[in-house]
Amino acid sequence: MKNRLILSLLAALALVYFAVPYLPEIGTGSGGWFSAIWLFFALLVIGGNFSALLYKRYPQQSTESTSLKRAAKERKRIRQH
Repeated sequence: MKNRLILSLLAALALVYFAVPYLPEIGTGSGGWFSAIWLFFALLVIGGNFSALLYKRYPQQSTESTSLKRAAKERKRIRQH
């Protein structure tokens, strides 16, 4: 999952890097509005990927699940004898 987030973040940054010189100047008119909205959404995508990369929650192993696995392993061992 981490690799996918890094790849999408780099792809979004590359898209912005190559697209900005071709966007019309931000100002009045439909071209300026398009540029402003496009940059807003591009920054939203970059920010979302970056925040997902930074604040990813890792599942914590509870003591109950490890004790259950250990008990299942002991039962399996008992049945084999």
